Amino acid sequence: MLRRDKWLIRLRWYAILGLFTGVILLKFIQLGPSSSLNAMAFVAFILVGLNLMYLTYASAKKQFGMSNLVILLNLQMVMDLFLLTVLIYLTGSAESPLSFFYVFHIILASIIFPGGFSYLYSLLVVVLFSGLLLVEQSSFVEHICFFNEFHLMNDSRITIGIWFIIVVTMMVSAYLAQNVTERHRRVRDKLETANLKLREINDTKTTFFRYASHEMKAPIATIQSTLMVIEDILGTKADERVINMLNRAIGRTSETIGMLKDLADLTYGNFQEQQKFENISLRKLLSGLVSDAKPNSDRKSQTLIFDSPDDTFTFFGDANALAKIFNNLISNAVRYTPESGNIRVTLEKDDLNYVIKVSDDGQGIPAAEQVNIFKEFYRTPSAKKLISEGTGLGLAIVMRMVELHGGDIQVDSQEGRGSTFTVQLPFEEEM
Repeated sequence: MLRRDKWLIRLRWYAILGLFTGVILLKFIQLGPSSSLNAMAFVAFILVGLNLMYLTYASAKKQFGMSNLVILLNLQMVMDLFLLTVLIYLTGSAESPLSFFYVFHIILASIIFPGGFSYLYSLLVVVLFSGLLLVEQSSFVEHICFFNEFHLMNDSRITIGIWFIIVVTMMVSAYLAQNVTERHRRVRDKLETANLKLREINDTKTTFFRYASHEMKAPIATIQSTLMVIEDILGTKADERVINMLNRAIGRTSETIGMLKDLADLTYGNFQEQQKFENISLRKLLSGLVSDAKPNSDRKSQTLIFDSPDDTFTFFGDANALAKIFNNLISNAVRYTPESGNIRVTLEKDDLNYVIKVSDDGQGIPAAEQVNIFKEFYRTPSAKKLISEGTGLGLAIVMRMVELHGGDIQVDSQEGRGSTFTVQLPFEEEM
């Protein structure tokens, strides 16, 4: 806003120069009453004084509050419009070609101020110009016949005056258009440069995550295997406290390996060589995943059902990524559904999408927490209370992989009544 204020002050100097030039030209060609021309010069000097005051104030203040800046800019715009109305009165009111200059102020208001300020200034212009015409019609002020009642085409001086106004109008319009376009171009270039740097940083971060997760997984797995061998060697002869420590250590290494695996999955899609798109059968894929999850659901006496029409449901996608998507949703349903609960996986087809739903009658997700469940590292308090282990990356990975396939994922859940995750994959669009 401060840059815009200084830009407005700089534009005002050009306007002042144009006003002085116009007064000199009109005096030279002897067009217009001398009293009007002298009054116009006086208005120009008032503008010089005001602009010097604005410049001094803007330069002296190193830091502005937003409200102070808005007040200062509005004060300048209102004073400019008031003085322009005076100039229009001095040059013939309704006959004055200077009324076109109102348009510049509306353009400036739309550039400088956000929202609907330009409409407010349009209303102010209407009020000022209408008020000027009304007071003249009511004979409160005397109308100034600036062109001395000559027909426009019968006096070359009038033609020269109007020509000067048109030239100024065109030049100012070109300047404003070029200035705004150039500012937009500079901002766009800066944004593109910043975006490129952010991409480079993101690629570096992604590379680091993939490298670190890959390199750390092997030694941690070795540590876990060593701990398990030690536990087997000690057997039941070891002190109970030692066995407990070994079990906790083995559990922690398992969590760490899982987290590293999730971090690797989270970077999926940033490396083109990792993607392998092909025609696959969604029905076959989901049927296999449900069968794989059966042992875990049976241990909790859960009912796990896969329901689908007898069709292949061919989809062009990455089989590995799709398996991760639905394996995560099904395993979450099994994990957070209590014993003897019900889990249902359905596959169907609408006009444009394959629709896969994973439903359960588990604890559900509170409405206030549903907006966050797809964020990285987020776990609901109820999920943490039920199961302490977890990285909070699973659903973030699911969403990323669904979006990479041009799909969409939604959740419909009620606390205490279960959840339904719905994945839609477009079958008519090739990736």
